[in-house]
Amino acid sequence: MSGRRIKPERTGLRQTADDKKRRVSDRRRKKRYRVRRGAFAALVNGTQRLGQIKDISLVGLSFRYIDSREKTTSQGVLKILLAGGGLFMDNLPFKPVLDVEVESESPFSTVRMRQMHIAFGDLSPRQLSRLDEFILNHTMGEA
Repeated sequence: MSGRRIKPERTGLRQTADDKKRRVSDRRRKKRYRVRRGAFAALVNGTQRLGQIKDISLVGLSFRYIDSREKTTSQGVLKILLAGGGLFMDNLPFKPVLDVEVESESPFSTVRMRQMHIAFGDLSPRQLSRLDEFILNHTMGEA
């Protein structure tokens, strides 16, 4: 046998967006649902964030907000607000999971947008019930 090392084949290293989505959805414990317009998340902590909720599940949500370039702290609570309906839920514990810049829908926009993904902390049975009610009444299918 020669002293040559055989390099492992490098095929399949590139992943498509579909592969990535499939992998992420496999990791998720709960189904995510697309949220109708008019539902907002407000983080109340060292830095304030308010943005439109994009999707939600019983374990977390994601929302888009205008980038103020302030760092988000991991302490605080979340509020869910409805346009025309005011406060829907208050004092939800959360933990930031991911905060990414979102490409502008308009090439002429100078506003920088971000999308934050958060995981809910320990929720009470009442909070879980209200969250389930929100999903039933303010979403439009799986994300």
